[in-house]
Amino acid sequence: MNYRKGEVVVDMARNLAGQVKDVHGNVLTLARSDGRGVWEQETDQCRPASSVEAASLTPGGAIRVISSSRRRP
Repeated sequence: MNYRKGEVVVDMARNLAGQVKDVHGNVLTLARSDGRGVWEQETDQCRPASSVEAASLTPGGAIRVISSSRRRP
């Protein structure tokens, strides 16, 4: 799959969402929105993020995701 700068993907090997900062052939440079955690992953190890996963990259979105998670008894 082809990804572009700015898209949000999930690195399936790390189970972590990140924004595409750069594309080098089949390798993506991904980053968390807080500026920490820049890493590289091959495109075949990534998938497009859902809207909930993408929202988790922003502070407000993370709060919504956490507060909407189901509590376990």
